[in-house]
Amino acid sequence: MEKKTILMASGLMMMMLLLSATTARADLCQDALTALLPCMSFLTGSNPPTPSANCCLGAKEVLNKATTSEDRKDLCVCFKKAAAQDGVKSDRAEQLPDLCKIKSPVPIKPDVDCNKL
Repeated sequence: MEKKTILMASGLMMMMLLLSATTARADLCQDALTALLPCMSFLTGSNPPTPSANCCLGAKEVLNKATTSEDRKDLCVCFKKAAAQDGVKSDRAEQLPDLCKIKSPVPIKPDVDCNKL
């Protein structure tokens, strides 16, 4: 009986760890997209020819979150999905790191294979 209780407790702990990791991944994406909101007019090509200072600050904030290979893969997938949904122009997205004078650990291209990061 005691062995069964220990196994059940271990299983519950594993499930909680998996759920918390999934939540952290979702939070990483949501936080990154929120930080990049000031970039939307630039990224969709609807307005300025260069990104705003707030956009560049947001992009730098996102870079600080991409600390592991898993983070970079997750951000890559997040950005690809968001770009497709929000009408982001790929040429503008590719220009963003250079215009903000930052080095992006996540390639910003629609054909990038996120699993290879």
